[in-house]
Amino acid sequence: MLRTFASIALLLVTALAGAAAGRFGHFVLDVPARGFEEHCLKLETGERIRYRFRVNGEVDFNIHYHRGNDVHYPVRTGAVQTADETFIAPQTDDYCLMWERKGDGAVRIEGSVDRVKP
Repeated sequence: MLRTFASIALLLVTALAGAAAGRFGHFVLDVPARGFEEHCLKLETGERIRYRFRVNGEVDFNIHYHRGNDVHYPVRTGAVQTADETFIAPQTDDYCLMWERKGDGAVRIEGSVDRVKP
């Protein structure tokens, strides 16, 4: 019993560490009403990513990074349900793709983030 619990705990910690570090490829995120979710990635200067997503309701979407107490938004759009775009990192940093649900009802986001070779 204790061994099973330890195995489950290890799986949860591994999954959470992977989510926090950010991964390329397919993802599914559930965003609660009046809430937000992020998918963060370390990008090098000039690195390109292609992001695609589909949402079953409207969300505000942005790509942002933090510099001290300031937040910079190289991409920012409101009330979207789909996207299929390319982003080029202006500098080496941790970038977060963020979806915010301002309305009632939770939404599900299904998409992918992939590196694009120059």
